[in-house]
Amino acid sequence: MLRAHEPSFIFSQYGNYEFINHILEEFLRKYRMEVLGMLLEEFDVNKYERSLREEGRAEGLVADREEGETRLAALLNHLFSDNRMEDAKLVLTDKNLREKLYREYEMK
Repeated sequence: MLRAHEPSFIFSQYGNYEFINHILEEFLRKYRMEVLGMLLEEFDVNKYERSLREEGRAEGLVADREEGETRLAALLNHLFSDNRMEDAKLVLTDKNLREKLYREYEMK
């Protein structure tokens, strides 16, 4: 006769998934407050807030880069349309000229 605490009895009563769920459920029910306390002790609010800021900063950098690329592409289109090939070459490396041309073409 199989005894209730023997693994073969347990597996005959539950499938693997059900068995694991059953054991975890019992454990968490029995040690609920202790588990909750451990989770709260491990949770670092400052670290969490830092990670949120870093994530937001990274997303902002991507958005800024995309906006800058779009802006530069629009400026190059203006320059090509006006047949200003030399300026089109220079704006890629000369920030001051690029800013001057953004103002000239009224690009914010």
